[in-house]
Amino acid sequence: MADLNQQLDKVKSKENFFEKIMRIIPGYDGYVNRDNSRELDTLLRNELAKKIDTNHTKLKNTILNLSQRGKLFETDGVDKLDKKIQTATAKFKAASRGYSGAFDVVKIKEEKLMQVYEFDASLLEGVEQITNSCTEMETNSRSSIDIRDSVQKTNELLDQLILKFDARESILKSTV
Repeated sequence: MADLNQQLDKVKSKENFFEKIMRIIPGYDGYVNRDNSRELDTLLRNELAKKIDTNHTKLKNTILNLSQRGKLFETDGVDKLDKKIQTATAKFKAASRGYSGAFDVVKIKEEKLMQVYEFDASLLEGVEQITNSCTEMETNSRSSIDIRDSVQKTNELLDQLILKFDARESILKSTV
């Protein structure tokens, strides 16, 4: 929670002098806070997408390593995993924003917005597990270690992350 507040403060620090003065005007402060919250939510999701996307290179390296070692039969699972990672990256980037606009019919309250931030931040652990698993897979593909267990483990971790991320929509829908 403190980390999220620090990130929100970081976004606020980018405001120019005029925007800071306008925050004093009644009614404007809430609009600016929501606008900053929207930016923070987007930053969080983009960071998750970026971290997931770094695994794309690891998987391509894994396929290259396997190909060079004559283990083409093992690359099929890695190809499918790579496509799933690309899908997850796109899903994170395109997800609904944690805040509705000023003229949207459905309004999201501040406490729900913080719940969405905490939820997004909790996804980082899953992303890190996937990254560690992809790193292990890439390392093992250079040696004689069979990577099929790593592929399955990474697939399961990615499925869990996607399911968890899909639950984010229910948090946003429960605000009505």
